[in-house]
Amino acid sequence: MARINGLDAGRDMVLEVAKLAAAAAYRAPQLTAKLNLKTEIVTGEDIIPILEFFEAVIPISPVMYFDFQSLKYFIDKGTPPPILLLGADVTRSELGWDCGGCGFESCADFNVYSKKNKSRGALFAGPTCQWKMMDYAAACDFACAAVAQHRYDCRIMGTVGAAAAGVGYLPDCSAVLGIPIGPPGDLLYFSRAQNLKTASDEKHREWLRQTSPTNWQAFPGSTKPCTKTKQDWWNNPEYVKFEPLSEGEKKFAAETLEKVMKISQKHIPKVTAWYGKSDK
Repeated sequence: MARINGLDAGRDMVLEVAKLAAAAAYRAPQLTAKLNLKTEIVTGEDIIPILEFFEAVIPISPVMYFDFQSLKYFIDKGTPPPILLLGADVTRSELGWDCGGCGFESCADFNVYSKKNKSRGALFAGPTCQWKMMDYAAACDFACAAVAQHRYDCRIMGTVGAAAAGVGYLPDCSAVLGIPIGPPGDLLYFSRAQNLKTASDEKHREWLRQTSPTNWQAFPGSTKPCTKTKQDWWNNPEYVKFEPLSEGEKKFAAETLEKVMKISQKHIPKVTAWYGKSDK
């Protein structure tokens, strides 16, 4: 009688779970019936461009740093998780409902503005039809639910979607999110024990304060809440100030984004060439 290691068995099934999650996304209920959802599963060496984009942008984004370290850890161990990408173009409305949810009086006005002013933001391109965005969110929820039903990690990540879009994946989509599925193990994405060795405890606390500042604030009733930057935060309290970036900070951000652009230009031709072949 054969004996099978449980983790090995879980690794053998992870790609099947990704496929089932992709199928589930298309079964999500839609309000508009106009979403035209796109899905793709990225595996193996095709994850490397995404990882390189992460690495280029992390100097100005602690949030990207956390997810980069997780993906790098799994890849270095030889257990890269397949990534399910979900995307849609939600920058145009074919509805004619004129609901005003986008801030314009009519869908026609929205479409005129979007055509002239569409641009990529930090995670998604915009502007956005709110009805189609709700349909997109439901599709992502169904994909996550399918993964959760098989008891694999189902954390959907805007960081992964932004990195994937940045190097050319799902090029016709204004919104892209990614679900790294597996590898199997104990709370790999929610505990992040693998990240603790990448920086000091103080550095992790600093990043957490930067990415979730409201979790570190004292009671805001005074209208000038101090921030809990140290154990005895009530002694010599420190405050968050609203002020422009210094010239040095602006220069560093610009130099970092220039490096990010070079990574994008390096990978986009090869990544996007796949779509022409797959459509034939």
